[in-house]
Amino acid sequence: MLLGAARMSLEDANEKKPGWFYSELITITFCALALEALCNAFGERFVPNWNDFESSTPIAKLRIICSHLNIDADFTAEPWSRAVWLIRFRNKIAHAKPEFIEQNERWSRDEYDDLRDSAPKSKLEKQISPNNANKAYEAAVAIKDTLCDGISIEPVSYTHLRAH
Repeated sequence: MLLGAARMSLEDANEKKPGWFYSELITITFCALALEALCNAFGERFVPNWNDFESSTPIAKLRIICSHLNIDADFTAEPWSRAVWLIRFRNKIAHAKPEFIEQNERWSRDEYDDLRDSAPKSKLEKQISPNNANKAYEAAVAIKDTLCDGISIEPVSYTHLRAH
C-alpha cells in the first residue's frame, strides 16, 4: 500500500501536476515508510525472537533480516545506500527542526523580479527533487524484490485439502 501511494505520487511528480514538489516529498517519505513496514513484516515472519529487534532502527532491522535470508547487502552501494538515505530523510521529516537560511546572491533586475517571491530552500527541501524521488522509489522496489527473492519456497502438500 505504501509503495502504491509512492508510485502514484511519483507519477504526479513526473508529470509535473500541480503540487508536484509535494508529490516528490510524498514519494520519498512513503518509500522510507515502506522500507520500515517491509522490515517489520519480514522480521516478524523470518527472524526468530523478532521482538528482541523490534525497537531497533530500520537499517539495523534490514541488516538482521538480510543476514537471516542470506542476502549480501552492501550498504555502501545502491539500492542499500539509498535505504540509509531514505531512513535519514524520514527521520528529518518526522523530527523537523527550524533552520536559519541566509542567501546572498547577485541578481540582475529581471532575475530579482522573477525570483523575489521564492523563498530560499532549507537543506531538507533541497533534497526533495525529481531525481531523488525516482531513485527512492527504484531503491524501495529493488529492496522489496530482493527480500522477496530471498525467501525460500518450500513445497506445500495439498493432500489435506482433498475430499475424502
